Amino acid sequence: MYFNLALQNVKKSYKDFLIYFLTLAFSVCLFYTFNSFQAQEAVLDLNASQHDVLVSIQQLIKILSFIVAMILAFLIIYANQFLIKRRKKELGIYTLLGMPKHNISRILIYETFMIGLISLATGIIFGILASQLLSVITANMFEVTLNYRFIFSIDAMIFTIIVFSLIFIVIMFFNSLSLNHYKLIDLLTANRKNETLKIKNIWLSVLLFIISIGLIGYTYHYALSKGIDALFHIPMIAACGISGTVLFFMSLSGFLLKFTQCSKQIYFRKLNMFVLRQINSSINSNFISMSVVCLMLLFSIGALATGSNLNKTINNTIKTSTVYDYSYTNSNQERPIEQIKEDLHVDMSMIKEDFFVHEYEADQSFETLTPFIKDNSIIQSANQMDEPYTVLPLSTYNQLRKDRGLNEVDLKINEAHIFTSSDMMTTIIGDIIDAHPTLHLYGHDVTITNDDFDYIQGGTTIQTAAFIVTVVICDDLIPNDLIPLNSYWNVKLNDPDQQDQFLEKMNEAVNAYQDTLAQDENSAYHTFSSETANTVKENSKGTAVLLTYIGIYLGIVFLIASAVILALQQLSQASDNVARYQILNKIGAEKRMLSHAILLQMAIYFFMPLLLGVIHSIVGIQVVNIIIQVFGESDIFGASMIAGSIILAVYGSYFLVTYWGSKRILLK
Repeated sequence: MYFNLALQNVKKSYKDFLIYFLTLAFSVCLFYTFNSFQAQEAVLDLNASQHDVLVSIQQLIKILSFIVAMILAFLIIYANQFLIKRRKKELGIYTLLGMPKHNISRILIYETFMIGLISLATGIIFGILASQLLSVITANMFEVTLNYRFIFSIDAMIFTIIVFSLIFIVIMFFNSLSLNHYKLIDLLTANRKNETLKIKNIWLSVLLFIISIGLIGYTYHYALSKGIDALFHIPMIAACGISGTVLFFMSLSGFLLKFTQCSKQIYFRKLNMFVLRQINSSINSNFISMSVVCLMLLFSIGALATGSNLNKTINNTIKTSTVYDYSYTNSNQERPIEQIKEDLHVDMSMIKEDFFVHEYEADQSFETLTPFIKDNSIIQSANQMDEPYTVLPLSTYNQLRKDRGLNEVDLKINEAHIFTSSDMMTTIIGDIIDAHPTLHLYGHDVTITNDDFDYIQGGTTIQTAAFIVTVVICDDLIPNDLIPLNSYWNVKLNDPDQQDQFLEKMNEAVNAYQDTLAQDENSAYHTFSSETANTVKENSKGTAVLLTYIGIYLGIVFLIASAVILALQQLSQASDNVARYQILNKIGAEKRMLSHAILLQMAIYFFMPLLLGVIHSIVGIQVVNIIIQVFGESDIFGASMIAGSIILAVYGSYFLVTYWGSKRILLK
């Protein structure tokens, strides 16, 4: 009997369960999709190194999934509370008719079981479909062949079922506990309780609103002025930003009300007066949750945009960092790299061509460049003011350009060319180029003559900013006895597919060379690094995939959390406001006018946190973008478009469902 009663309740109230079901299905789908990551290896043509990267990503996602599970558990319990609140009167009637509370708890358990089972099955089905798309995206990001066939991860399904079954068990226990806590009078009169206003003085709201705008503006200025150093000032930035956000939503409703009252034409138009009073009551009572939602949206937008941006940035950098099949970098000042090559007894039969790059320290520091730089905060934050910038011979620079298909640069004896391999130094290089300064290098005056520049790396390397600020001068100006700061031995092989074999031979030769040096007490330890184009690509792409998926995973979770909190609050408000809309209907308000009032209230409530979150994220992403530029040239606009599309789809879906649900409750 109780099971049939629960079944009838679910059938009868399926519209009330829609947000709850949507949240559950979304959560299950997302959870299964990302935990099925390992199964994608079956359809991807990966080598051993890429396989290791994929395993590392899966392990990290597993760890993150426990955090995500806790967030989703909170959301589901929060959504369940909405259902309990909506049905308090119904549960009170059961109690009034003599049904024991343990039997009412049994009905709730049956309902939770049915909704959980349906949503779990639906979420896994859509998760399986989404995982097929994820495998295509992964193959594209790794740039490997996709041997597509339908993939299904039994491990991901079992893990998902276990996690959400535990969540449902907690909900069942929570429902029973809540029911025993309520008194009969609380159940029967639940829909008569009103919100408690936190700020009753409208002028106080206006004052607090102005203070909040000032505090938020100060936070933006402080974060942007610190540049890359903003990372070390996060506590201060967070404290000011959170305080400003809380004050903003605490005072927003009163400010909107007072601002609109100044225009009688707008205030008394249609039901605007009623809507603004409703908003004033709603936001004033829930400003903490709206502040939390705004900050979660900030994190969501930032995670989605940054993840996508990092992927594009790293992929663009790979093209400029893998010109050579193999590069050997030497930082040892005692032995020239040409001599080391001879000592290694390299097998030259595999080498098509090779050449050496020598980078030298200037006899001037970065401080001598500061008069020409409008903002030198990046150099200051890196503590490089007293460090020398670097110099490259013209012949070497032209060889690097030639290998990249670029035209050679012609310089006179008193001319110089400046460039960088770091995107974050673009502004600084641009300022110096605009000034065309004359520098005094190694006893000679040279003038910067170039009007633009290209990003050039010294060799194939995982290091994205090998040349921070580098000046190119004629070879004859560099002293013959000057010891290089860094040297690169760049190699192109006869067969680029033999990079792994060549690297293995080089590692054996280097190890033997290190053993020889260790036996000589007068020899310094050999400091070097070596990379092949394949290892740089694989490591870089692994990092790109890892950061992208983490950003998307966490970003969507926080996006769903934000939308669910707002949706459930508005549906709860709608349940409490039925009597008010009935009165409006009785005094002659048209249904079209009532629908417009509901839409306006939903739009303000949903999009004010989103609007402030977007503004926060614009500033936050600019700060993060400075750090991203360490990896190479970034495309923040394209990444923001991707993040915007995801937000529009998920957040917009919850908005439409909430509007439809609230309209049904209020106008039925």
